[in-house]
Amino acid sequence: MQYNLLLKQVKSIIDLYEKHAELSGERFNIFSIMGMDSDEVRTHSAILGELLNPKGNHSLGSKPLELFVKQVFEENDDFELDYESSICEKELHIGKINEDKTEGGRIDLILKDTTGCKFVIENKIYAPEQTNQLKRYKTAYPEAKILYLTLKGDESKAQDDVDYQIISYKTDILNWIEACAKEAFDKPMVREVLNQYTYLLKKLTNQTTNTEMKDELKEVIKNNYTESLEIYKNFEEVRQDYVSEIFEKIKGQKIHSEIDWKIEFDNVKFNIWTSKASKTLLFSDNEDSINFYYLRYEYSTNMLFLGIVPRKFTTNEKSSGKRSVIREEIKDFKESDLVTEYLKQNNVIEKIQNKINLYISNHKKIYYQTK
Repeated sequence: MQYNLLLKQVKSIIDLYEKHAELSGERFNIFSIMGMDSDEVRTHSAILGELLNPKGNHSLGSKPLELFVKQVFEENDDFELDYESSICEKELHIGKINEDKTEGGRIDLILKDTTGCKFVIENKIYAPEQTNQLKRYKTAYPEAKILYLTLKGDESKAQDDVDYQIISYKTDILNWIEACAKEAFDKPMVREVLNQYTYLLKKLTNQTTNTEMKDELKEVIKNNYTESLEIYKNFEEVRQDYVSEIFEKIKGQKIHSEIDWKIEFDNVKFNIWTSKASKTLLFSDNEDSINFYYLRYEYSTNMLFLGIVPRKFTTNEKSSGKRSVIREEIKDFKESDLVTEYLKQNNVIEKIQNKINLYISNHKKIYYQTK
């Protein structure tokens, strides 16, 4: 099949399901509307903790906890749990963090029964790890299983010789939530919330949200594997070209009329603390300023951020401390993709420019801090 015919076939499938999504209203997602997509505490830990609690308001009893244990500990024959007495706590304070950071802190989720603590969950969406975090949990609860939860199943970058188990939103949590939704077949309110949360998880982990569309697209790809492979090989480079084009246009705009801003690019080196590749614009009012404002696009998450970072953290040298003084996500382009919105000519450059201007106005005090 010629490339243009392949792409037309894919577009036809997408257009069909786009129309279906519009008619069904499936994009009306309460988490996205409230800007809580990636809120670890108020969204994700809250939902997970409520489901893991047999006495939660979901009215499913211990079934969600049983399904979770089956999903996560299926290959662990020695894991035992008294479901009747189990309770899940969120944001549990385990004491003040000591000087060498080996004790204390706050645990995202902890599951206990009458025999003691059975497992703890360290929930990471985008927040960076803290020093000795998992080690502190193991010190507090040496017999507990330590679960390290990230979007795609990343390893801890600060293991500190602690045994822990990797779980992910992309597979473990998504499969678990879908199983819970099936269990709630006779509880429409609970089922709908879980379905909305499923949609959110698929979006956060870059998965197709419509199963039927996914199956049709997979069939097209299977029938045109060679052509699809060539498109796949070149896709990321094309996306980078578009992101660079967007950032060049933003750089050419007048940023905040009060000051003649110095603007420079920093593609990947800026993000030395993580493996995520990004495109970054750094802008400051003079060469001696201690801080930069920044605009950053993360390729792995399709997320766009505005923030302030100390000048020393934009070098290639290893530095200790907090990399961003303050950071906010630009949420306007979450539903599809920054490049997609740009190609639709939805005033992307103007919207970003307005966001930058507002951000500068709202955070002047922090930007000009002397310490």
